[in-house]
Parts: sequence; C-alpha cells; structure tokens
Amino acid sequence: MMSIDQRSTAILSHLVQAKAFVPIKELTEKFHISRRTIYYDIEKINGWLKENNLPPVKHVRSAGFCLEEDAATQVPEKLGTIETWHYEYSAKERKALLAIHITLRDNPLFLEDLMEKVRVSRNTTIDDLKGLKEELGRFGLTLEFERKLGYVILGTEDDKRKAIFFYLQHVLAGQSWQTIITKIPAILNEADELDTFDYENLKAVQKIVAESEEELNIQFTDEIIDSLAFRLLMFSKRLSKGKNVSIDPVEREVLKETKQYQAARNIGSKLSNLFDIEFPEDEIFYITKHLLGSRVQSEEALPHKSGSNKALGEVVEDMVSDFQKYACVFFKDRKEIEKNLLIHIKPAYYRIKYGLELESGMTETIKEKYNDIFQLTKKVIFHLENIVKKEVNDNEIALITMHFGGWMKRTGATPAIRKKALIVCTNGVGTSRLLQNQLEGLFSTIDISECVSLREYQNKKYNADFIISTIPLEEKNKPVFVVSPILTEAEKESLLKKVNAELDAPAKQTTSVEALMNIIQKYADINNVDSLQKELKQYLYKPASVITEMIKPSLMEILKCENIQLVEKVKDWQEAIRLAAEPLKRDGSITDHYIRAMVQTVKKMGPYIVVGPKVAIPHARPEDGVNKLGMSFLKLTQCVSFSDERKHDVQIVIVLATIDGDTHLKALSQLSDMLSNETNIKNISQAKNSNLIFELIKAYSKE
Repeated sequence: MMSIDQRSTAILSHLVQAKAFVPIKELTEKFHISRRTIYYDIEKINGWLKENNLPPVKHVRSAGFCLEEDAATQVPEKLGTIETWHYEYSAKERKALLAIHITLRDNPLFLEDLMEKVRVSRNTTIDDLKGLKEELGRFGLTLEFERKLGYVILGTEDDKRKAIFFYLQHVLAGQSWQTIITKIPAILNEADELDTFDYENLKAVQKIVAESEEELNIQFTDEIIDSLAFRLLMFSKRLSKGKNVSIDPVEREVLKETKQYQAARNIGSKLSNLFDIEFPEDEIFYITKHLLGSRVQSEEALPHKSGSNKALGEVVEDMVSDFQKYACVFFKDRKEIEKNLLIHIKPAYYRIKYGLELESGMTETIKEKYNDIFQLTKKVIFHLENIVKKEVNDNEIALITMHFGGWMKRTGATPAIRKKALIVCTNGVGTSRLLQNQLEGLFSTIDISECVSLREYQNKKYNADFIISTIPLEEKNKPVFVVSPILTEAEKESLLKKVNAELDAPAKQTTSVEALMNIIQKYADINNVDSLQKELKQYLYKPASVITEMIKPSLMEILKCENIQLVEKVKDWQEAIRLAAEPLKRDGSITDHYIRAMVQTVKKMGPYIVVGPKVAIPHARPEDGVNKLGMSFLKLTQCVSFSDERKHDVQIVIVLATIDGDTHLKALSQLSDMLSNETNIKNISQAKNSNLIFELIKAYSKE
C-alpha cells in the first residue's frame, strides 16, 4: 500500500479544512516549499486517495486545489487510521523517536532494530544517530554503542526524563488526542508494554490531570493536558522498573510550600492505585515540578503577595515598564497585560529553573515576522534571568513576544455594523492574544468577543457570528475557519475572502454573482443554490487591497535632517522637551497639547524617558495630539538634568510622535543600535552641524 509522508498529510488536512479552493501561493507560504514540491506532494496525495477509492484533488490553474465533498468528509477518518507503516516520519520526529526508544529500553537495541523503528535506510539511521548524539549533550547525556548491549543512553534518571520531555514534544506537537493514541504503538511498540499503555489507562491518567485543574483552580492549555498525561504514564512505567529520580533537599523544602505539591500528592496516590506501584516522596516532588512548569490558559485570582508570586509579580512589572520605555508605547490596560503575562511567566520560570526545555514550532516564524517585538522582549528578559539565575532560550522569549505583540494593538476608528468572532486556540493565552491582534488588524468591522480553549468551546455556549480556530472543530451552527496561529499573507487573503463570503459583506467584485447564477441556471441543474452562490462570492471577492504587513519606515524616513537642532544650552528639562519638539510642531506632526502631555508625563512618572547615558526620548500617547508619525533630534553642548541624580544628565533629546503601537519600531530599533555605540555618542556630542549627525542616521537606516 502507498505511504503518505508527514508534509503530504499536513497539506491534505489543510485542503480538508479549507472547504474551498486553496491557492498554490497559500500552500507555498504555509509549508515553506516550492511550487514544484507542492505539485509533487499533490501527486502523492492523489495516489493515496486513489488507493482509498476517493476522488483526486481538483486543480484549477487560477483558483488552486480543492477536495471534492466526498473526499473531504472521508479523509479525516482514513488519516486517523493510517497504519504506522504508511506514515513517513520527518527527520525531527525520527530523532525524537530514537531518543525515546533508546532511553525507555532495557533490552539491547542494535542498528537493525532502530532502522525498523523509524523505517529508513541504514545510512539515514546512522546520520540521525549522529545528530542525536550531538543534541543529547545539552541534557548532560551521552549516546554510546556497546558491542554486546547495542545503543544505550547514559546519564542520570533526571536528565533522561528531561530528554524524554523534550523529545515527546516533537512526536506529539500539534496532534489531536486521536492521533496521539495511534502513535502510542509507534513510540512503545513492544508487546509487554501495550498492556500498560492501552487507551483506557491513557484516558484514566488524562482524567487524573483534569481533576488536578479543579484542585489548583487553574485551566491548563489543551495540549498540556495530553502531554502531561503521556509524561505521567511514562514516569510511572520507569518507576515500576525501579528507575527513580532524586530531588535536592533544599529544593524539596521550596516545592513543599507550593499548592502544586498537594495536587502532586493526590496525583501520586491515584497513579499508585491505577498501576499498583508505590510512589516515593521524591517522585511526588518531581510531579510537582512538572505541574509548576505546565502552561495554563487561565488561573483564578493570582495571589500577588506570597514568596515567588510576589517576586514574579515584580519581574512582570519591571518587564512591562522597560518594554514600554524601549518601545516608546503606553499600554492602556497595563494591569490586564501584567495579569496575563504573570499567568505565562509563572510556569516559564519553573520550566527554566528545572531544565524542562520547551520546544515551540513557532519560534522561527515569530523571530521573522515580529522581529522588532522579539528584539525588544530580548532586551527586557534579563529581569526574569536575574531571578531564575539561568539564561532564557529563544523558545521561551518567543512565547513572551507573543504576549507583547498581542497587546500592541493599532488604534483607529471602526465602522458601525459589527460582527462577533470567537477564537478557539489550544496553545494558551499568548498565542491567542497574538492571533487576536492579527485578526483585528485584518477585519475592521469584527470584534473578537473572547479567546477560549478547545475544552471551553466544547462545554459552553458562546455568542458569536463565526469561529476562528487553530485546530479543526465541529461546527455548532456557526461557520468555523481554521487558521495558523501566525497568518501568512496568502492565509490572510484567503480568510478575508471566506469570512466576507460567509457574512455576506459587500464584495468588491468585478463580476456580478447574480448574473453568473442566472447563466449557470440556464444550462445546468444546481443541487445546492446557496452553497454555489457562497463559493462564487468567495472565489470572486477581491480584497480592496491585499492586506500586507504594514511597511515600517526606517530611521532616516522618520528623522529628517531638517528636524535636527544643535543648541548650546537650555534653562531646564521642560525647555529641552519644548525646543526638541519644535520641528515636529512646525511641520504639523504634533500639536501643542502633545508637548504639554510629554512634560506632564515626566512630572507624573519621573525621568523614565532617560533610556541610556546622556540620551532621553520624550513621548506621549498617540491620542495626546499626534497627527502623523515623526521624530526630532536636539543636541545640547551642555547637559541638562532630568532629576537630581547625575545618571539623568542628558545631552541628546529625541522627541518621538507615534501613531500606534508598532509602526515606529523599526526606526526605534535602528536608533537604539546607533545610540548603543559609545563612539557614536562621542561623535554626536562633538558634531558641529546637523549633516554629520544625519550621515550617521543614514548609515544605521540600511537594512
């Protein structure tokens, strides 16, 4: 029987969810592959569809690819029952499976055994093992080949479990619970183990995890429920073979103080009964660590006063303050962002502290699409690093970036007729917030009523005109649109078409759908008039302009040479701000009110605008009197002080007038690079005319 690989499966699933033609551009952007590869994968898909007696993928050059209704309804079921032998693993999945297989086995595993597990050639398996050997170093583990024992992974039980946690994410990432169940035999496919890891036991452990949510007054993200259940099963299995972890006595005392410890005791006692094994105290502490490090969707009233909560609350406040300072923005609902960020930072703190390394498939996309915000987050992450006493990796920084990105909403008036959308997201509050921000930028007439988890959606009724989800959902009398957490340009265009066709928005069409319907009805019998009309609308709808990421101007585009002033001295810091703002007032970028607002803000909040040695960037909110984006530059020969402290003596005053949360970020990032170089500061302070300063600005404005 023909096999279908991971990417082809993903493309096929995407076609199932689309319920309409998917342009080739959307597929190339989403899967980061060439047009040629798409055609090659579609050929593979068609071969598989034929073997399953299903009609092939339709292809219309101008519209893209589409599955016939018959195929679309049957494919999910058939994909769910693909025998493991007909599924090709990606290189990442193969390495993860090898790591898990070798770690979990007591009996020898030779190259032939491993080739069988991952179903690739001898050479490919050897290459995978080489790559794995390098990777395992980060967990303090070594991969050895012993003539009599075959391949073994050497290291402490704690380090082995860290590796299992890390590699499980690669095997289970983005999978539905049904798919996870079908993967169990692939992960643990030896007869004696299937008794322990049967479906019923998995469901029982999942129920135990869900019960701990009630006890802790929190809601884990949907994917954590699955992953935690799987981990607890694996740890129970290792415990039954006498493989125990040991916890440092000092750590025990700290863990004992948490409410997660009580929940872990209850989980331990339930697992004891389920598998008839004794859970030593150290294993309870170990479960406590995993509970503390698990991402949550929501948490009832976080107490801000006690121990680590108080310290983390202060970390969050400092991060938000610094982020506002570096990004030159004010968050209107600062308390709300702090509350949400604390929900995320708490488990992140414990993951970093206990070495539970999180793997996120979205990190590279976030770094690429939200690089400005990622870099700003990197600047403020030291607050968390100081308290955890460890470096924070890019995966964790990317998740925090999504929080900040989600709150940097654009301001702007919105038309009157509004529709409500509900977001369903399995990845937690950060991802849903980022998705919400993208959708609000895309649809000016739609309000996102709520962001909920899959389980909330299944268990409650919500008032919304349509649902946008990061996973396929059962429709509850409302249209469901499935999207990626970070939308590509083609996905944005496709979603605009679908939503506008569904909501009967006034479509910008060059062709009349009614006229087309009349012509079709003349020559053909139509089985479903409404569906045909909807699909024609969707196909013909042209967005007013394809929504693209707003091009952010460079530093030299915002800070013009005529806005640079060189002055001997000023009376005080208020005069420095007024004088520095003069060019922007003259060219109509700001009003007098904005200048007053900047002065008032410093009076109220102190010299927070002093962002580095000798540099201040005064600014206020866009609604305080900004007409257009702008920047002006004042260089003083004699410093002016913004407080009684020497560190607030300033020689360079840069006024920033922003129109929203992020259009100015690219220019600000370039300015930041320029001012972080001591030689540049020295050259600016010695410059005798504005042209010399502008030459420097130009040099830093290049990509």
